[in-house]
Amino acid sequence: MSRETHPAWTVYDKLRTARLNVKYYSRRLQSIERENFGIELVLAVAAPSSAVAGLWFWDTTYGKIAWQCLGIVAAAAAILKPLLGLAKRIKEYESVLSGYRMLEYDLMEIKCLIEQRQKYDSGLQSEFRKTLQRERTLVGKTPETRESKRVKKICEIEVRRELPPGSFFIPEEHNIATT
Repeated sequence: MSRETHPAWTVYDKLRTARLNVKYYSRRLQSIERENFGIELVLAVAAPSSAVAGLWFWDTTYGKIAWQCLGIVAAAAAILKPLLGLAKRIKEYESVLSGYRMLEYDLMEIKCLIEQRQKYDSGLQSEFRKTLQRERTLVGKTPETRESKRVKKICEIEVRRELPPGSFFIPEEHNIATT
């Protein structure tokens, strides 16, 4: 059996995929949180009771025009906020991200045990099968109907840099346990 076809690669490939998903969903969550923050900021600044509303600038000719424009933007933000469902989307992304972080941790633990034991035995294979069951649940909970190819590409490059093929231990052929 060659290094490239060893069964431990199944674990390592899943680990890299879990790492990719952690990075991807972290970035997507961060993007939605920024969107939400921007809308919240516009609403807070444009509120008549805000400290910004009391600034002297608004009493000038240009200030009155700017305040009216800000009011229009705030009205649009107030309408858009519930339509975008950002709070719900943030919760969904947090849930999936949390699941992939746990999956990544479990797979990293199996990776470490393969290195420590110097083999990929039936006990580790059983643990791996359990992680596959947890992954199945996560795949069904993805909050996106269409992924961002640009973000995914960036994350893939980072994962390849962090977890190159040469960084994984492959047990000798005589240490392989079959189930």
